[in-house]
Amino acid sequence: MAETVYGGKYDVIVAGGGPGGLPAAIAAARAGMKTLLLEQHAMLGGLTVSSMPLLGYVDRAGRLVLGGIANEIVTRLQEKKASRGHVTDPTSASLTLINANWMRILACEMCDEAGVDTRLYSRLTDVKVENGRVVGVTACQIEQHVYYETAMLIDATGNGTAMHFAGAHYERNQILMPGSLEFAIGNVDIDAFLRFLEENPEDAKLPDTYTVTQSMEQMYNRNGFGVTGLMKSIEIARANGEYIIPRDCAVLVTTNEKDEIHCNTTRVINVDPTDTLSVTRAEFEAHKQVESLMHFFRKYIGGFANCTLNYIAPFFGIRETRRIKGIKQLNGDDVKNCRVPKDSIAMAGYNFDVHVPGKVTTVIQPVEKAVGIPYGCLVSENIDGLLVSGRCIAATDEAYGLTRVMGTCMGVGEAAGTAAALCVKKGIQPRELCPEELRAELKKNGAIVE
Repeated sequence: MAETVYGGKYDVIVAGGGPGGLPAAIAAARAGMKTLLLEQHAMLGGLTVSSMPLLGYVDRAGRLVLGGIANEIVTRLQEKKASRGHVTDPTSASLTLINANWMRILACEMCDEAGVDTRLYSRLTDVKVENGRVVGVTACQIEQHVYYETAMLIDATGNGTAMHFAGAHYERNQILMPGSLEFAIGNVDIDAFLRFLEENPEDAKLPDTYTVTQSMEQMYNRNGFGVTGLMKSIEIARANGEYIIPRDCAVLVTTNEKDEIHCNTTRVINVDPTDTLSVTRAEFEAHKQVESLMHFFRKYIGGFANCTLNYIAPFFGIRETRRIKGIKQLNGDDVKNCRVPKDSIAMAGYNFDVHVPGKVTTVIQPVEKAVGIPYGCLVSENIDGLLVSGRCIAATDEAYGLTRVMGTCMGVGEAAGTAAALCVKKGIQPRELCPEELRAELKKNGAIVE
């Protein structure tokens, strides 16, 4: 059995270096905290390194709703010619195209600059709680287990692993949204693809479960565009036994690179993200689906005849697992009324977007303008010394489709890291922190909270 060694004491530990964790660690370290970032994979960034566009930066009213570290990341990628910035899009509200490889480089740069003590290949295995308060964590690091003390823990694992180990109250649906493996297709003749859509208007139509809009006009935006559809071609290919994906449409988005298209179309249902065998099965099935889709595009879709498989995301993407029971919860009524409460610490500017569990359909409904996320959605109702970031914040099903996207998770991450730092400095617990004080600090750092 591997010996557990002592790794030291930190003001703030962030578990998970994805969209919710990376900004959290940077914010805490910039605030002067001794900060440790634990990431189980070989790179930082999580799904930001999948080649997917970032969503949620510009709301449907056309307003930039993510500032601070989230927008700094995009600005710095633009300086590296690795992003075209924010593109308004009638289907997704906005698209922010980034280069996945440069995102990996930038994530390392920003953590080093901020003084974040980072450990890759580090999977959280336990959280120590004394008298209802987190006091430390244990991580498996290649050939040893390491125990770290901490004053404040931020769960940015995506699956809510830290809060689960800590005994925090949380919610989890019995049937979860399906997951996907993202990939990028190169050598696409974009002009021929657009001509194909014009000549085959049935393939340019959105599914009936989408109540947003899509037009050929938007697709001629050379800064970037998305296409959801190809349903007629999918129907033909499926009838010919050449389409195995349990999904009614394809989702394609241009990337930051010339003649490249990102594909968000694979779908594996009934996956338990907390079970290794289940996720392994999902990885294998999703890779089979990537091959099937490449054949489909080359044979059935104009502009793809000579396309190449450029990139596969380093891991299967999970849309839903656990959600914390917080001292507050974002709900469907908040979304419907586009509420921005006085204790908002980040803005959610995407659509209501739910991949229907166990089915081939996705439901997307527009949200008129950004919704405010209350601070209490990050705070556990029963465990002190714990904050939650990313997609595991407290939100109902009606609100979760809005809050789970990467851009919003980045805004929440900066808030979580800043809150943790303030709590350590003041010697208080997250539930005791005044939201107005947190909002003032976030605004000072360029974040948008209202």
